[in-house]
Amino acid sequence: LVLTGASQGGLFEKRRKGSMALALLPQTAFAACSNYSDSGVDHFNDPLFGDDGLSPASLGVVTVLCWIITSLAVSAGIGGGGLLVPLYFIGLDVPQTLAVALSKGTIFGVACGNFAFLWSQRHPHVDRPLIDYKTAVFMQGGELMGVVLGVLFNLLLPQVVIIMLSALVLGFNAYKTIKKGIAKRAAETKAFAAPEKKAARPAGAGEGDAPPPTLRQAVALEAKGKEGGDGSTGDGASEAGTSNVGSSANLVALDVQGNEALKKKILAAQARRFQPWAWALLGPMVTFFVVYSLLLGEIFDPDFTNCVVGYWPAYVSPFFFYGATTLYMARRNIAEGARMLEAGIEPVAGDIVWSRKSAGMLVPAAVGAGAAAGLLGIGGGMILGPIFVALDFQPQVGTATTGFMILFTAMGGTVKYLTIGKLSWQMFLWFAAVGAVGGQTGQRLPRGGIPR
Repeated sequence: LVLTGASQGGLFEKRRKGSMALALLPQTAFAACSNYSDSGVDHFNDPLFGDDGLSPASLGVVTVLCWIITSLAVSAGIGGGGLLVPLYFIGLDVPQTLAVALSKGTIFGVACGNFAFLWSQRHPHVDRPLIDYKTAVFMQGGELMGVVLGVLFNLLLPQVVIIMLSALVLGFNAYKTIKKGIAKRAAETKAFAAPEKKAARPAGAGEGDAPPPTLRQAVALEAKGKEGGDGSTGDGASEAGTSNVGSSANLVALDVQGNEALKKKILAAQARRFQPWAWALLGPMVTFFVVYSLLLGEIFDPDFTNCVVGYWPAYVSPFFFYGATTLYMARRNIAEGARMLEAGIEPVAGDIVWSRKSAGMLVPAAVGAGAAAGLLGIGGGMILGPIFVALDFQPQVGTATTGFMILFTAMGGTVKYLTIGKLSWQMFLWFAAVGAVGGQTGQRLPRGGIPR
């Protein structure tokens, strides 16, 4: 190029300038409609009040609306980011990137207030916490992986694309949830009407329609007959056990009796309000994400930029770390499910039956929820909620579990946005406090409405 330029003089100079302008056209057009127009602005020290702060009237109106939105969202087990982002974008007239980051910080406050209520609640049907820790910890790794991708794409994609994706995700989830809710209501109405029909049925009618006893019921019936000493009951049960079940009935009976100690051990561990194993995993997972965010945010070393050799290995490290934790939790949940069956513990209606297939289906859902949370500024509950509904999760358990998971997803996103200067710490503290109050309100007000 140097030789050609020297020989052709001014002609080369004109061509070079024209080529550079042509090459820069896509980059210029991209920057004009993308979030990079705000890339050089550091919002970390943006004031909440004052001449450079927010309008007091706008702040007051948005604060009240934020409290209402978060209160209603918590009742449904979501963070409310789908409504908070447009609220901040329009009501506060802030850049879209700041609106997403501020929504994430608000959801973190919501999740803190939410967890202060949920951690002491119990499952409505069995003696264990309302939060399904097995599912939450398993999916948390995938969510945090997704947050890394979501925050990256939030900085790269044009604002119009993010707004369109937000509308698409919210609309699709609303359709699927309403459809599933109608089907769920029909099933519950039918279940409530069943006892009334049974009470109105004449005595003896429909007895032949009773389903045959399961193997475990047959074994229990045989044992009860032998203990009672009733000739007809005992002999009948014994004959049925010998002819139909055979020698395996005695083996099953001994197996169930021999695993009674294992059953008590498992149930006692599940009944604990504080699950040590869950927090032993969540602690390193959260610590890793915080350190990772501070490192890439150039907090530890201002010279640690993407031009440093170790930058990109560090950037992709969450995928290896959280991938390992997700794999460990999948194996742990599958193994515990097998132990529960061995101990004779029947799954409760609404529980996930853990297998390789179910674990494989939930991993993409977790990563997608995290990516949507980081990209769109939502908590992830708008993705996980419909998934749990589709899996027939017990509604209260699903709401509590998503609320618990949002705590860590929102914290990861908030730390990430603070370290890269896309979130004002004063605005974060204000709206996080409003969200925390909304989280408490949303949990306590509808509490009496669920049983009714």
